Amino acid sequence: MLRKVRSPETGENTDITIVSVICGIAKRRGGQYTKRLLPPFLIPFCRITREGVWAYLRRFPDGRIVYRIGSAMLAAQDMRTIRRHVAMGLAGVRQAALALATLLSEVPVYGSVPQRRLGQSEGAYLEELAEQAHRAGRRARGGSAARIGALLYIHLVGVFSRPCRPLVPALSSVLRAVVFHDTS
Repeated sequence: MLRKVRSPETGENTDITIVSVICGIAKRRGGQYTKRLLPPFLIPFCRITREGVWAYLRRFPDGRIVYRIGSAMLAAQDMRTIRRHVAMGLAGVRQAALALATLLSEVPVYGSVPQRRLGQSEGAYLEELAEQAHRAGRRARGGSAARIGALLYIHLVGVFSRPCRPLVPALSSVLRAVVFHDTS
């Protein structure tokens, strides 16, 4: 399936391919039978990318709105759109930091929750938590672990907070599987 995404470099919409999964059983039952698997850089139902919002928040960690720069980095023209995406981005960063800190507090044998420093932005703290989760994953698997960036944690929180009905697995189970996945 093709989907439009706005390029921050050009401001033009470009097509990308999205994987869709079709469930024959759900289709026969008359329920929702398609599921789209969005990559972490996409925001559901939006052409603006999560990467653009994350880059903006790294530049303005307090969420300050600079419309000229926001318009360029998000490829958005409307001031309300920029404000909405910055607010949603900050909320996603906070939720991801909380979820990751909770996970790290549950596995003290592998890693610890870093102390948040005075004046440290939510984004910088999330990056620190992601680094600690990477170290914990390496300890749990004996030195081999793929590096998972903060953007993926923001994406996972977005996947779990967006649906109308709660998803079957708990977010804590998914985060644990991402960080401590079985490689055997």
